[in-house]
Amino acid sequence: MHPRNPYRIPPDFKELALKFPEFRKHAKQKLSGKIEIDFKDAAAVRALSTVLLKRDFNLEVELPPDRLVPTLPLRINYLLWVEDLLQSAKPATEQLVHGIDIGTGACCIYPILAARMKGWHFTATETDEVNFKCSVDTVERNCLQTHVTVIKVPAESMLRGNIDTTKQYDFTMCNPPFFDSDSFGPKSRSEKRPLPMCPKSGGSASATEIAVKGGEVKFIENLIKECHDLKLCVRLFTTMVGHKSSLVPIKALLKEAGACSLNETEFCQGRTTRWGLAWTFCDNIELASPPQSQRKTHAKGPPPLNYSISRERWSSKGEFSVACVLLKSVELLNSLKMEIRKVKEKKDRKAVEFIAKENTWSNQRRRQREEKRIANQGFEQPELKKAKIDAATPEQQSNHKFCLKGLMLVEETDENFISLQLQWIEGGLGRESMNQILQYMKNHLFEK
Repeated sequence: MHPRNPYRIPPDFKELALKFPEFRKHAKQKLSGKIEIDFKDAAAVRALSTVLLKRDFNLEVELPPDRLVPTLPLRINYLLWVEDLLQSAKPATEQLVHGIDIGTGACCIYPILAARMKGWHFTATETDEVNFKCSVDTVERNCLQTHVTVIKVPAESMLRGNIDTTKQYDFTMCNPPFFDSDSFGPKSRSEKRPLPMCPKSGGSASATEIAVKGGEVKFIENLIKECHDLKLCVRLFTTMVGHKSSLVPIKALLKEAGACSLNETEFCQGRTTRWGLAWTFCDNIELASPPQSQRKTHAKGPPPLNYSISRERWSSKGEFSVACVLLKSVELLNSLKMEIRKVKEKKDRKAVEFIAKENTWSNQRRRQREEKRIANQGFEQPELKKAKIDAATPEQQSNHKFCLKGLMLVEETDENFISLQLQWIEGGLGRESMNQILQYMKNHLFEK
């Protein structure tokens, strides 16, 4: 998930259930006391998206029951990736950003999020009558008419003839139908045509939202042709891709069309993975790949390091709770001269983002022995040899204000165990440093 995505730390369902009655009716309590919802239930996912939009972005949205439910982590990942591309391709002095959303869906999700989060302007197109009316209502309900314009366009239409080519646009976005409608046809005249498989999360959608003749490759091929005709008024084109197997043929089509620069990324959120492709026909724009650390956070990496703390082991430390374990863990991070940037407070799940500007954790025992020896002898302390992991190059030190950024998550797994997890986010020292920090915490967590 993108480092700036606010849903890197999942929302607290218990808090949402207490605050929003419309969400509460879909929430279920497990034997452990945790609150969960059924993500295969479209109504539950719809309620979740609705209350998160209301709570986190002050957006009032009504989602039709028979249309695709927008899940927010994926949509925000896409928007933040576009923002990264714009920052690399566009001078910082240019303030006004104007994008085009092709097939905006039932609630105009990308434009209203971008308008609220970034102040961007959008022209949104839609072919479906229900989606068009709902999107217009959503824009008006949230008083975003000065930032978002929704246009009803003919079926199977995208850009050509639908946008004002006298204006300049910064980018396009598109969430195409992923499936081939022909693959789901009946085997005989008497057999009813089934709908394509709906997404795993919140399986409600109209057939045109998830399937198109020729599938996503054919859809994006047609989009590329129209993009080429509009290369003088749009600087950057982007699309989401639902199947990894589609990437190779689509990139081949882009090269044939004469794209000057390409960029590819991966959106990971929960169990769902999608891909993003960006291209430009402007020879003065270089779509640089994101930094290595950012690519790693987008991609599926190894799971976070996990340390399970039992009630029995913690008994000498006092109260066995997430708050107490977090407090002691933060003390240890502070002892390593870490900077605590952000704390997410929940009763049974708390998270801290920490930043290190230097390596203070490797070879702790050797450092302590040396300090004790020097103190006993009264000599001036010589400079200690640095561990290999601390050997950042001058180039690395000049390019980073920190050497490590990580996430510490403390959560109750059941009444007798609390999980302490460390997740590397970015930084020149790499993931091995997280192993060293976790070992340091294991060594000192139970000290009095």
